[in-house]
Amino acid sequence: QDSIVLKLPVGRPFSGTFLHLPMGKGGKRKGSPGKGGGRGGGRGGGGGEKKKAKTSCEEQAPKEGERGFLVQASSCEDALRGAKDLRLWLEVEAEPEAENAVAIASATSIASGLAAELAELKEGGADSRRFLAVGMVCKQVAFLRAQDGEDVPTTLARRFFGPKAERPFVSRFADRVLPVDGSSLPKAENFATLARDVLEPHRGKPWRLVYEAFRGGWNTISRDDALKMCKDILSEDNQSVSEPEVTVLCTVSPRFVGLSAMLALDAEDLQVPFDSEGATGAEE
Repeated sequence: QDSIVLKLPVGRPFSGTFLHLPMGKGGKRKGSPGKGGGRGGGRGGGGGEKKKAKTSCEEQAPKEGERGFLVQASSCEDALRGAKDLRLWLEVEAEPEAENAVAIASATSIASGLAAELAELKEGGADSRRFLAVGMVCKQVAFLRAQDGEDVPTTLARRFFGPKAERPFVSRFADRVLPVDGSSLPKAENFATLARDVLEPHRGKPWRLVYEAFRGGWNTISRDDALKMCKDILSEDNQSVSEPEVTVLCTVSPRFVGLSAMLALDAEDLQVPFDSEGATGAEE
């Protein structure tokens, strides 16, 4: 290591102790504080970077009545990336039918079609998107909002998940994708209204409940609350653990409760494979 050498005038005696100061790379002493109290002489000490990293986990509960998809991952950053993967996937694979498909087909050219789409996005902004990632519901769980009233999350999920998937969704970041056909505040009266809206069309069908509580959600709408509501609306006699026709998925967090009635799908089908090979293996 480099050292600092002290030179004294000839003939003058020196009384004291020699001090050996190790030097870091670039001639800066190791451990010397920089501006802002940082280590290693760096400006700001890097403390601001840690604060910025936390902002990706800021929670933003969906508004009452919103529907879409909960994207769960091992970290907040991966959950947001997984939500983006899902949005791009849906925009390409889940093409709108009927009027929108005809309008796209009638475009005079590919260039004019793209120009019209860009103009629409510029004019409407985020509201013009079919799907919109709105942020974190809670730690490690992001929410992708479905903004077109004709898009039913469980119907779309059946196309990309489970044994009969047309083309399985894959992502390097998302671990699970949970459809939300309806949502409400985590209060008993709000949840009762939500349950009637989502479950009434399935009255008389064999059913089972899958209850998923994210960080602190169990302290809002409990599993017993959700099970009682299912029994009241769908009938306790039709509860079937082994051969359900409808899987009721209840997802709860401190500021949000979602409910879905999945047909031909189970909770295990909502796992996201890492790549297409994993998706093929899951089908087999």
